[in-house]
Amino acid sequence: MHAPPSRTACRSACPPGKAPTPSAIATTLVATLLALGAGCASSGGRAAAAGRPLAGEPDAPAGSDSPATLAAMVDGDALSSDAVRRGAYEMAGATALREAVLDARLARRLARDRARVDDAMVERERTLLLESLSPDGARALELLGEIRTRQGLGPVRFEALLRRNAGLRALVARAVEIDEAGVAAIFDMRHGPRRVARVAVLANLADAERLRADAAAGRTFADLAFERSLDATAPRGGLLEPVARRDPSYPEALRAAIWSTAVGEVSPAALDGGRVFVVEVLEERAADGVLPEADRGECERLLRLSRERLLMEALARELSSLEGVTIFDRALDGAVRGG
Repeated sequence: MHAPPSRTACRSACPPGKAPTPSAIATTLVATLLALGAGCASSGGRAAAAGRPLAGEPDAPAGSDSPATLAAMVDGDALSSDAVRRGAYEMAGATALREAVLDARLARRLARDRARVDDAMVERERTLLLESLSPDGARALELLGEIRTRQGLGPVRFEALLRRNAGLRALVARAVEIDEAGVAAIFDMRHGPRRVARVAVLANLADAERLRADAAAGRTFADLAFERSLDATAPRGGLLEPVARRDPSYPEALRAAIWSTAVGEVSPAALDGGRVFVVEVLEERAADGVLPEADRGECERLLRLSRERLLMEALARELSSLEGVTIFDRALDGAVRGG
């Protein structure tokens, strides 16, 4: 199934000023989750991972003569920690290792740059995450709970993730540039005109042209999108949320089709990689009348957050690479290698 052109299919941040979905937040503000989940590099590097062990004291290499640690008693019989460890490694060993590698390298980078992370910075990360989920505090906490459950973020990993993001933000902060074009784009997304449209995503140009011909013959675009679109919006007849001209959370080809087609008309087919878009523009909603100078401070703040996030993701991917990491535990090595 082709990736949808809706917000969650795009790599850009959800537009500021809108209420993104929990899944969108999980891939935006929780930047290190995205980086760690990307996978990378080999485990046969030059040196062992530095920093704290994954949990408790480091295990002896697999196959050593060290006695197994008792993990539990099952109906009076001993259950060794090794039996639990191997399953745990298979479930999440690669992620846990990358988190430990990232933490170790991040600590060294912070020390090198004479930067530090304090409790206030960690609390700010928590506040940013909650604010982005919902303006309603209770609802924000509810959505955060859903994200943590879905991502397996217990108290320890969640606090570590907030501290990790605070460290990443501290390292990239000075590299962020605030320019007039960026501020104007944020202002347009928050206050500029929007268009309401339906979209159908097709596999090829021939399918797109058949849909356009059927629409011209009198069939409703909503019915055609429902029947034929490969997009997640198909169940609602392809209806999109109102789209701003510069909203980067939608593919550029889709925005161009929406904004170059007259209201009430169906667009020509628009290619975007392996997808073909056809849109019907329903209406245009006017700008809200807010003047640029009245909202400049907030636009600058949101632009900074967006650009920090992109830099944080790139840095997290770099630091969590397993290139140069030697793994001594055979069970963990197998989990990282996928076998």
